[in-house]
Amino acid sequence: MVRSIRWTLLLGHSLLLVGVISAFGGLLYLRVSESTMSAVDGELTDQASALAASMEKVGDDRFELTLSEAQVRYFNATGFFVIWSRRGVVDFSDPRHADLPPYKGAPRVRGDFRDVTVDGPAESRIVVGRSIRHERERLNGLLSLILGIGAAVLAVGWIGGWLLIGRILNPIRRISSTAASISESNLATRIDTAVTEDELGDLARTLNSAFDRLEAAMRRQGRFTADASHELRTPLTVLTTQMELALRRERTPAEYREVLEICLKAVRRMTSMTEGLLFLARADGRAVDLRRESLDLKEVVEEAVGLVRPLAARRGLHLSVVAESHRMEGDRERLGEAVTNLVTNAIQYNRPEGRVEVTLKGGVLVVSDTGPGIPEEDRSHVFERFYRADKSRSNNAGGAGLGLAITKSIVEAHGGEIGFAARAGEGTTFRIRFRSNGAPEDGRPE
Repeated sequence: MVRSIRWTLLLGHSLLLVGVISAFGGLLYLRVSESTMSAVDGELTDQASALAASMEKVGDDRFELTLSEAQVRYFNATGFFVIWSRRGVVDFSDPRHADLPPYKGAPRVRGDFRDVTVDGPAESRIVVGRSIRHERERLNGLLSLILGIGAAVLAVGWIGGWLLIGRILNPIRRISSTAASISESNLATRIDTAVTEDELGDLARTLNSAFDRLEAAMRRQGRFTADASHELRTPLTVLTTQMELALRRERTPAEYREVLEICLKAVRRMTSMTEGLLFLARADGRAVDLRRESLDLKEVVEEAVGLVRPLAARRGLHLSVVAESHRMEGDRERLGEAVTNLVTNAIQYNRPEGRVEVTLKGGVLVVSDTGPGIPEEDRSHVFERFYRADKSRSNNAGGAGLGLAITKSIVEAHGGEIGFAARAGEGTTFRIRFRSNGAPEDGRPE
């Protein structure tokens, strides 16, 4: 059986309150009881001592006892006494207690009576006692009062606890209700932190932050799905159109060849995009399969730059590379892909007769260009999938928009960090920072 939080808290509160009331009431009753009995014992001891002082020995085991008027009134009203010599009872004030045996030790209780014993003259023993029924009735009254007050305090505490716990749980109910109302079609709702307590306010702000991240992730997913569908639709449309045109009439071998070449380019584009998406999906799931080996990053950089140098020449750009040796563990093919992506972007997004500079020093790879830079409103989206800062470029000129996302995943899979600096009209500089052992450094790239 699952109890609600309210009942669990109320049960704990009630048990704690019962414990406090019981401890306080029990201690009070015990103290009053001890004080009452101590007063009775003092009274009886005084009477016994007075009796001992009133005894006068007149013979062997014979005593003469002279009681004062106060003693007579006391023993006639509530008290009694019994005196023993070494040989038996000498005197007593109440026949009902004549057979009371002598004893030594602390005061004792016999039913409704309490008595004490003291030493008398000539080895005699004196027992003095009285009824304690009145004291017991007072103590019982005190116990009833304690129980009544305790029950009242418990009832008030229970009601107060119920109201207080309800006040505490109301913000939680609001938080729960708001959280339950958030769905894929309603991601904008947030918890009102103005009406929550401090600790619950922290929880509400934490949940709101999580909802913000969830909303952003859902938007990215929706945009990613739409962009992926759009990017794949283009080569599929090319394939469909070219094959339909080829089938409308008989064509020459050269015309068929031209159609097949166009279809092959579309298929290669889809294959490249699919492989990129598959890599990013694996990177999201921390399942990137890297073939690690000991390598010199300088060789990887120079080889990647050599592959794209013809592209720079066709665009009339000056491409330079200055690299120092840097040993590390990594996947040569993936690292080469990351470098190629950065250099290709620097070539494509550049001015005519511009420059692309590639440097490698101390495990830091820098790729800079003299292009138009990245607008400030686009900088937070640079590493997003399918995002292009230059919306005017066609798919063929600008690619699918996966290059920087793939590069970032490759760098992070190698324990590196990537960042960039861009100024409008002055170009863009990307920096990748590696360590020899493949773990990220403390400093972040500029």
